[in-house]
Amino acid sequence: MAPPQSLRETLRQDFARNRDGLTRGVLLVFRYGQWAHRRRGATRVLLALPHKVANLLLLRLSVGCDLPPQTVCGPGLRLHHAGRGITLHRRAVLGANVTLFHDVAIGQRDQSGEPVLDDGVVVGVGARILGPVHVGAGARVGANAVVLDDVPAGGTAVGPRATIHPPRTVAA
Repeated sequence: MAPPQSLRETLRQDFARNRDGLTRGVLLVFRYGQWAHRRRGATRVLLALPHKVANLLLLRLSVGCDLPPQTVCGPGLRLHHAGRGITLHRRAVLGANVTLFHDVAIGQRDQSGEPVLDDGVVVGVGARILGPVHVGAGARVGANAVVLDDVPAGGTAVGPRATIHPPRTVAA
């Protein structure tokens, strides 16, 4: 993944994909937390205090999502319905232009590792991506799918225990 961009540029790309005010507020708190978390020493502690308050009041209590500042996430994150019910593991990795619908969980299964989602992945409502899973660029995860295996780039994961389908080929 590319080195972190400036907070302003990352938010610009996030806001371009999210028009709702509440969603933008959620992203502002999340991205500020990431920015503050990259600081060192006393500066990090001082900058983390406003994030902790905003994280508790807006993200956890108001919207009901868990977006840890340690999560690596590329620019252009799209959250549908202000990210309601979304839970990310702090060591999960999300690429650029990832789209998450509400009630998505991305995390560990058995202490064996965390998911990595490449650029342009779309995760449907209620999906669960668990364990050391790699979801390739442009892949789609269907609503309520449980993904426990890798998904190839451009592939689709569907079903209660997701079955993996190869990328669709376009006839010339």
